Amino acid sequence: MILSEPQRIVADDKTRFRCLVTGRRFGKTTLAIRELCYEARQPGRLVWYVAPSYRQAKQIAWVQIKKLLQDLRWIKKINEAELTLHLKNGSRICLRGADNSDSLRGVGLNLLVMDECADIDEQAWTAILRPTLSDTGGRALFCGTPKGMNWFYDLYQQGQNSDNDHWKSYQ
Repeated sequence: MILSEPQRIVADDKTRFRCLVTGRRFGKTTLAIRELCYEARQPGRLVWYVAPSYRQAKQIAWVQIKKLLQDLRWIKKINEAELTLHLKNGSRICLRGADNSDSLRGVGLNLLVMDECADIDEQAWTAILRPTLSDTGGRALFCGTPKGMNWFYDLYQQGQNSDNDHWKSYQ
C-alpha cells in the first residue's frame, strides 16, 4: 500500500497512542487500513476499526479493506453481517460502530483504530475501549477532523506533551 510522506511518518511511528488530526482528503482511511493490515499480518491478532456508527464503519472502510485483502489472498472467511475478516493466519480484522458502545466490551485488542473520534462519545474510549488494550499492551490510532475543544482535542494535547512518551500527535 503506497502512502504519502505525511502518512508514512505517522505509520512509521511506533508510539503506543497516536493521534492524527487532519482535514478532509489527507488519506486517514488509507492510513487506517494500512495500520490494521500491518498489525494483522502477525498471527493471532485482533484488530478493530471503530467509527461513530456501524453504518459509517461499513461505508468508510469495509469495501476497501475487503478488496485489498482479497487481492492479497489473506482472507480465510468473510462475515458480512458482523463486518469481520478472518485471516488465514488466525488474525481477525473487525469493523465496529461506537453507536452501540456496550457491544464493544470484553475483548482484548492488539490494535484499535478510532476514526472520526470527535463524533464518538468520550465514554466509548475511556470506559469501554481503553481497557481492551490493557491486557495485550495494544496500540491505538485516533483519527479525525478537528471539531472544537472536546475529548479528541484533549487526546491531541496529550501527544503534544514531550514528557509523555506513550502519546504522539500529528496535524
